[in-house]
Amino acid sequence: MGSAITEFVHAALGRGIARADIVRALQQGGWSAREIERALDCFVESDLPLPVPRKRVSGSAREAFLFLMLFASLYTAAFALASVLFDLIHLALPQPGDLTHGTIVSLRHGIATTLVSFPLFLFMGRVVAREGVRNPGQRISPVRRWLTYLTLFIASVAVIADLITLVVRLLEGEVTLRFGLKVLVVATMAGAAFLYFIMNPDRDQASPPSEPRLSPGARAGFAAMILVVLAALGLGFWYAGSPMEARLRAHDARRVEDLVQIGARVEQYYRNEGVLPPSLQDLDANPATYIDQKTDRVTAEPYHYRVVDATHFEVGAVFTLPGGPVDGKGAARRAQPGETSFWQHGAGRVVFTIDAARQDPVAR
Repeated sequence: MGSAITEFVHAALGRGIARADIVRALQQGGWSAREIERALDCFVESDLPLPVPRKRVSGSAREAFLFLMLFASLYTAAFALASVLFDLIHLALPQPGDLTHGTIVSLRHGIATTLVSFPLFLFMGRVVAREGVRNPGQRISPVRRWLTYLTLFIASVAVIADLITLVVRLLEGEVTLRFGLKVLVVATMAGAAFLYFIMNPDRDQASPPSEPRLSPGARAGFAAMILVVLAALGLGFWYAGSPMEARLRAHDARRVEDLVQIGARVEQYYRNEGVLPPSLQDLDANPATYIDQKTDRVTAEPYHYRVVDATHFEVGAVFTLPGGPVDGKGAARRAQPGETSFWQHGAGRVVFTIDAARQDPVAR
């Protein structure tokens, strides 16, 4: 039948010995309650004079698929939710030098991932619970055991690493509210996963209830988890803005990027020729100064360019929303030292004046 304890239980049941007497005998032999329970669960309680073996779990491909999907969606949702919470902390408690655009992009990706993975996790949890009712042996599946203990290992490592980082920051005197909130997020999520798998007493039982149900503590935990996810997503949508606003800001960011390229090409032309180009078309004669985008990508209107004097020129565009380098990926990436706020703009027509000789731009 397998192990020594299983063979003993099989022989004892075959002789008609009561299960309670078998438990006492095994306890005297030093076997743990978990080992005794698993051995007894290998046999169905029956009126037959012989022990009836319970169907053993074979680890089918379908079972592996269900558990892999369940735990994969759990990991994805957990990491995505942590990313959303981290981004919300960055936006609520900004530090000097933070680029809001990068945080907003990360926040949107986190929201999208959470919106897909979290409902999938809830759905797969329901499917697995129903499968456990129809096929009780699945609850002691080796696939489930391995993934459960892998989750416990990951959660334990996360908590340990979190505590080590906290102690290091404490010793260095660099603990801030923002850092403390991040530590709290990691510790709470990892600790919740650890406690759920440790304290869930039914996860290894081969004889579950007739229908899937949660303990009061598990129900409260799931309710709290759903509330946290909904609150995080609500705040995320509030900070990230509506999809229409995001689209308009993306258009403005491309306009800023185009103006940055135009300004750089005009300055390169000035360094090569010693004079400013009369028009943007004059830049096309040299591959080093060629400009691919001279018109607005949305409205098809030409970008503003005008020579002010021998060294100064203007570039401009019509923007939809107020913004600047923090809202435009291209502008933020190409900003020169000391020009962090140069490409900030309001809504409407904005013109930037640049000194090609001294590289001392002024926006107006």
